[in-house]
Amino acid sequence: MTLRYMNQKRNLTIVNCITTSLLAFVLTIPMHELFHLLTFYVYGFGNQVTVFSATCVGFDEQQVAFGNLAPFHRVMVAGGSASILNTIIGMVLFFVLLKCRMGSLMRVFLTQLMGAHLATGFGYFMIDPLTQLGDWGNVFATFPDAPGIVLTMRIVLFVLGAAGIVFTFFALNYMSYYFIEDPADKHERLYVATKLHMVMLIVAVIVGCIGGVISPASGSSYFAVIFANMEWIVFFWAFMFTWVMVKHPKESRFLYGIPQESNYLLLIISVALILIDLFVLGPGISLLNS
Repeated sequence: MTLRYMNQKRNLTIVNCITTSLLAFVLTIPMHELFHLLTFYVYGFGNQVTVFSATCVGFDEQQVAFGNLAPFHRVMVAGGSASILNTIIGMVLFFVLLKCRMGSLMRVFLTQLMGAHLATGFGYFMIDPLTQLGDWGNVFATFPDAPGIVLTMRIVLFVLGAAGIVFTFFALNYMSYYFIEDPADKHERLYVATKLHMVMLIVAVIVGCIGGVISPASGSSYFAVIFANMEWIVFFWAFMFTWVMVKHPKESRFLYGIPQESNYLLLIISVALILIDLFVLGPGISLLNS
């Protein structure tokens, strides 16, 4: 059994992975809402935005004339832009990780960030068409006289989202093996999958649920808050794929070890950003007078 990951007495890999998970979260969900805010401003509706928070953007629906916009632009303003950008960022990171060499801590962070953006983007594509909720539920509501267009969008988005979520499982599993020296070692696979994927899952669900309760949209039930964080389930399946569910590669692609020496400055920055996310942006910042 490979024991290189147990050699050092002061093994702080868990601290590093919590740090990178916090950063990946704060650069995904609040960024998703920032994409919404920027879209309103780009289309000239910035003065209709009433509140910006880490989990939602409020606007005066009566004043935003969706019907005057061409279909593509209507989709962008009503809510589609953010999940599309999440997906694009996730795919760009996937190819960056495939083609570029980098430090091991950066590699851990970008792997988790890739998974977070893909989970968010494809998650919206897959889940929203099944309901009248979420960003794409808002988009569908702007086409009240075009049920055929709405049905087509629901089908296309669901298929794309479902395929994208499955792709994300395999992409995260593939990236795991850059950290695994002996692919046949089940214990090493468990070790890496836990630090790389399970930690991200736990951090994202805890922070996401706290943020959901604090949010201006917290009129939703606790079940709705939990349901809204189901996108992070991709990290559970990535964990399972790497550990036991998908046959490991025959040849090692090991290039990096998960860093064992913690970067305390980065940890402080990550915690500070999460606290700002939860307790400053979380309750929402009023933009009524902007």
